Amino acid sequence: MEMKIKEAPMCPHCGTKMTKTLPPPFNFGDGLGWCVEYFYICFNDECKLYENGWDHLKKNYGKTASYRCMIYPDNGVVDSVCVLSPDAFKGQIVEE
Repeated sequence: MEMKIKEAPMCPHCGTKMTKTLPPPFNFGDGLGWCVEYFYICFNDECKLYENGWDHLKKNYGKTASYRCMIYPDNGVVDSVCVLSPDAFKGQIVEE
């Protein structure tokens, strides 16, 4: 599969260089998986998406969770991934 993004991009929410991260070993939705070998995640704890996500999810859904910005390298789509703790996904970081 040809990757559209070959180097770590900058987070569109805070401008921090994103980190290459392996998808978790579980599937979501229809069980088809993440459909990529890796993706990029912003691990900046001062990113507004991440900072504001805690309050938003608590107020609107009663959940203790937040979001981190995520970019798929195969097509460049910007998305967000739900995280339940500040350390979520950090065990899947790929060292460049």
